[in-house]
Amino acid sequence: MRFYGFTLLALSCLVAFPGSTSVQLAPIRIFAANGTQAAPSNFALELRGVIRQVPVGQIEKLVQTYLLNDAEFQGLIRAVNSLAAYRFIRQVGNQPEVRQLQQWITQQLVLSGGSPKIFEYLELEIKVFNKYPYWSQIVNGIQGFQQEFVQIYPVQLIRSLLEPSSTQTSPLLSELWRRLVALRPVYERVIASPQGKAITGELQRVGLDVNGVDAFIRYQFGWSNATWGAPSYDYSDYLYY
Repeated sequence: MRFYGFTLLALSCLVAFPGSTSVQLAPIRIFAANGTQAAPSNFALELRGVIRQVPVGQIEKLVQTYLLNDAEFQGLIRAVNSLAAYRFIRQVGNQPEVRQLQQWITQQLVLSGGSPKIFEYLELEIKVFNKYPYWSQIVNGIQGFQQEFVQIYPVQLIRSLLEPSSTQTSPLLSELWRRLVALRPVYERVIASPQGKAITGELQRVGLDVNGVDAFIRYQFGWSNATWGAPSYDYSDYLYY
């Protein structure tokens, strides 16, 4: 049985629903500090390097442990796989800004010799039997899953590999970061929609810490530093008008 990690949805959905019409985007021209055109970076290799930092094996083991042994977590998975959740995911993927980002990522991957298949690394394969009998004794509900997940997912590392800094100087990764930060109004729009309110309400009803997930997403995509007690991120220069 295959299962896509719900907490990785925000990243993987960027290429999950390709647009039906193409958008022609001008190629990024990269210039060195002296004003001369610099050698282009390889976006496919750079993005693969970021994706490979996600500990898929550990996440897969964690999900399997809870999915097979925790009734509360099973209820969460049923909610995530409901028709309402599916329609909400489609709603997110069909937002014009998200579709444009999907197309930009695909374009840059193809131009650098890659393809959207690099996101298949994030796919989890869940077996239906416990590997160890003690797994049934170590689960602790949805809150336990969330606590264990944040301990193994390197949210700060992933962000540092995308956010422009003295150590992250890739023009294409910086452009990807700019486009991700610019999705904040889209996120807030779909969350505030009737479908968004319905699905978040259902997730909260079954026991998910929706506010915690929201803070996690906002930090990962540069919309806030609140998760880590730092001042709010100034994203105003990144927004499209």
